[in-house]
Amino acid sequence: MKHSLMYTLILLLSLAALSCDQTPLFYSISKETPPKDPIVSGAPSRIVESNVSGSARLYVANGKVWVYEGNSWTRMENQPNGYIREVAATTATTSTLYALTVDGTDSLDTELWKSTDGMSWTAVANETDYPTLGGIFGTGDTLFVGATDKNGSKAAVLYDDSGTLKSALSDIGIRDEVPGTLAGAVQMGGTYYLAITGMGIYAAATANGFNIDTPISGSTDRTYNLNGLIALSTEVVAVGSGGYMLRGDSNGFSEVSGACDTSYPYTGALAVWTDPDNASNKLLLVGRRNGTYTNGYWEIPLSSGNLGTISLNVPGSSSPTTAGDKDTYQQALGQKVLTALYQAQDSELGGILLASTLRDGLWACRGGVWNAEE
Repeated sequence: MKHSLMYTLILLLSLAALSCDQTPLFYSISKETPPKDPIVSGAPSRIVESNVSGSARLYVANGKVWVYEGNSWTRMENQPNGYIREVAATTATTSTLYALTVDGTDSLDTELWKSTDGMSWTAVANETDYPTLGGIFGTGDTLFVGATDKNGSKAAVLYDDSGTLKSALSDIGIRDEVPGTLAGAVQMGGTYYLAITGMGIYAAATANGFNIDTPISGSTDRTYNLNGLIALSTEVVAVGSGGYMLRGDSNGFSEVSGACDTSYPYTGALAVWTDPDNASNKLLLVGRRNGTYTNGYWEIPLSSGNLGTISLNVPGSSSPTTAGDKDTYQQALGQKVLTALYQAQDSELGGILLASTLRDGLWACRGGVWNAEE
């Protein structure tokens, strides 16, 4: 009897210890949202907004072009030929939707298409010496696209001039020395800005006014590995996989104190988020990466539409914020590597916040909770 009581006591103590050790596990499970199967699966492109069809809609590509009209995602009825890798849009004067296609997922045989009605597609002519296209960005009234020559030894940035691609920047380095990849294109205050990985940031008043020999000072360090660019109110912000963030304009760029950390590479995903309950509350959302489970994005409060005192906040940890709960966010999108972020601007689209992931499809934040779009 004595031994039986002793064994019982040992068993009860062991169960008690086990239950205490498992508390964090049970808590983590309680914060997990039921996963959904993304309707736009795989590795979606950047998300763009356009009223090319007559009303505001969102577009994204993952081999096909998908469109969001405010309720659900559906495949566009008419698709350009080929595997659709990216979409972009211009909005000034005449709205135009662009799609970059390849002949197979890894082919160097590329073609650029444009649509001005959201239904029919026309191929954009490319008579330059740079036939392989990759990286398309709409800047308001101009479409810029990265390109390389047939040998892959030199790069260029082209732009659409009334249905024909022309050179904005050409002979950008040798691949083994300088990547020369177009990492972003924006327009601010009537000036175009182009971010070229390994080269720096360039500015010009016109699409054909760039000079390869005059990058903006403070932007040319190759360790930045630029991969993202966004225009704020009166300054442009650039990020890179080297873990650096830059701010500036055509007069010069500088590293952002408090936002440069080589242990947290930036993914290039950038977006400005406006609080739907208070339009004066704005955040810069910045995709970051650190290990297997610490990814997602930072929230940086903006002051008068620009960077102020830098505070890199985890969503849900402060106010204002995009996520309703920090732990729920960290158990969901916080574990995903993001390639793009976007908040719908038109009120008919409800200000929905979206994220393209590296391999887990398209996600959306609804009611402060992130999950895959179904």
